[in-house]
Amino acid sequence: MAEKLKVKFLTAIWGARYIEEFASISLPSYLAEGNLQYLASQCDLEVLILTSTDSREKFEGLPAYEKLKQQCSVRFIFIDDLITVGNYGVTLTLAYARGIADSGDEQTSTNFVFMNSDFVLADGSLKTLVHKLEQGDRCVMAASLRARAETTVPMLAELVDRENHVLTMQPRSMVQLTFNNLHATVLGKTITQDFVTCETHNQIYWQVDKTTMLGRYHLIFMLAIKPEVPIGPIDSYCDYGFVPSLCPSGKFSIIDDSDDFFMLELQPSAQEKNFLRCGTSTPREIASELSIWTTREHRRFAEIDVVFRSGELPARLAEVRAKAASQIGEIQRLMRNEPANHVEHFYWASGVQAWGTIKFAGEPPVYPPELARFEDGAKSRWRGVVRSRQQVLAPWRAQLLRSYVLGLGWARRASGTIPNVAIWSHLWTDSRLLLNWIRTNTEISRQQNLLLCDERSPLPISLRNFALFDARIGLQDLLSNFGDQSQDSNVEPGQIFEGLSDGRYDNLLVHISRGELLKLKKVLERSERYLKPSATILVFIEHRDSETDSSNFSLELAQYADDLLPADWVGSRVTCSFAGGRFKRYLRQTERMLFRYLWPSTIWRLPQLLLAVMAWPIVAGLSALNNIRMKNNLSNCPAYCSSALLSLVSIKSASRES
Repeated sequence: MAEKLKVKFLTAIWGARYIEEFASISLPSYLAEGNLQYLASQCDLEVLILTSTDSREKFEGLPAYEKLKQQCSVRFIFIDDLITVGNYGVTLTLAYARGIADSGDEQTSTNFVFMNSDFVLADGSLKTLVHKLEQGDRCVMAASLRARAETTVPMLAELVDRENHVLTMQPRSMVQLTFNNLHATVLGKTITQDFVTCETHNQIYWQVDKTTMLGRYHLIFMLAIKPEVPIGPIDSYCDYGFVPSLCPSGKFSIIDDSDDFFMLELQPSAQEKNFLRCGTSTPREIASELSIWTTREHRRFAEIDVVFRSGELPARLAEVRAKAASQIGEIQRLMRNEPANHVEHFYWASGVQAWGTIKFAGEPPVYPPELARFEDGAKSRWRGVVRSRQQVLAPWRAQLLRSYVLGLGWARRASGTIPNVAIWSHLWTDSRLLLNWIRTNTEISRQQNLLLCDERSPLPISLRNFALFDARIGLQDLLSNFGDQSQDSNVEPGQIFEGLSDGRYDNLLVHISRGELLKLKKVLERSERYLKPSATILVFIEHRDSETDSSNFSLELAQYADDLLPADWVGSRVTCSFAGGRFKRYLRQTERMLFRYLWPSTIWRLPQLLLAVMAWPIVAGLSALNNIRMKNNLSNCPAYCSSALLSLVSIKSASRES
């Protein structure tokens, strides 16, 4: 009989709350028949739990942990000297390194499988890994897909077999659950939509249809490594440096189909939301960002497609693959720098310095053996790299601060009513968002159109000049039924839709204010039954009286992204256009200031009235010029967004139209 593969399964977890969460969701998924059970039956398996000394007792008595001990050998490795608050990445890297070094001379004959505590595995995933290891793959990479923990964890918890403490979920079902709860950062890195983008593109995604997404990963998880050489002092994050350090041959494989392996990554909704902004990123912008930090391995990883699917492979997948290859190729060509060296990478340098500051709190540092490389000479070099990196970031910090510069009052009432306004109106570019859509939709006069709005909206009357809309006024009453149940409402939700036929409408336009945005998803769910399967959904988001608001709605809108879109947005072409800008904001402030002097309270203020009247044409003229300047730039989200038009069209419908 062939000798069994020697496998060490490493997971790092500490702290009572995190251990309980891990044992309730993640660990039960590892215990599925096609995961650790299969791994234990085919391999010489030992599970190493990297944790703090006082956390060990937290595992004892947990049902899932007791189940784990029945399947395989379990051992603890303590990492008290590595744990800090607020620097998880450095601690995790050093912990994994300690787990590898624990095998001593047997490192190069051992397959190390790594598993973060926030990963949830579909059944059969580790079975696929075993087959890869049996084929002789020494370095196996696997992609995770992020989901919002707040909404996903309760659903997963309901699926755990309470008697056997096992979570058995097939890959396609878990992918669909993930699609329905995708993290906002996944949306921001999906370049087939232009609603929001992310400042970092360590992963890039393309929508294929409602059951399929394609990904390219610059930063991907090292699932399993059988070292070609023993581990040495750590000089980079595990997902930056383990591959080149442990497998200098550079050989690796990527599991590229979620049917074979799927790993859901649970992350809080707020995680990295600060990296989101409205609009899109150009290939040059993405290349510029990736040029700074990507290593040779990162760029090689991104050359391979990873398919996530909850159904059969769609016919148009080949088309999207070709598009992805072309776009990644363009980004790679635009990268201005040679790949960064994973050794002493500036992210690692700054991370270790922060880790040491927190860990030793002013006391003389006593570095663990995994950081033996962190000597005075290396620290000096790394400080130089960090300073260089800070100099690169300085202009961005300054720009961010300038974006928060606020103004005072605002201007006179606009001439006309949105979308029928004069070119000198501050609402002219906001009106373009609606008018551009109406004018490009040549079939709108023959289609059935539904408008949902509140009492303040002028659209039920003003849109009559362009197309016939069945206007339903009472959005505020509808929204109140999704919020505070104690609120009084004169209108029942059903009354708003009274008389409507199911599956009747080709277009739905929702006019909603900033303050009600977080209830939008519920409105769309309630309206869905009245729409045709190929219907277009338009959401006109208006930041009413935005001139009186000191905050930057552009930043806030990006933070709302995952709260606005329906769960099945993956199957839609998501586009967004925007109005706003600093200069528009400044002119509107000036307008409102002048407006205060147009109604003099005494005769002594007549000179001020005269000055205001003389200044008004200048401001109006500048507003008109700014409107003309901005009319062809509505696809980019400016600072201080005043309105946005979000569009969702079925990918199949969009393909037929094109």
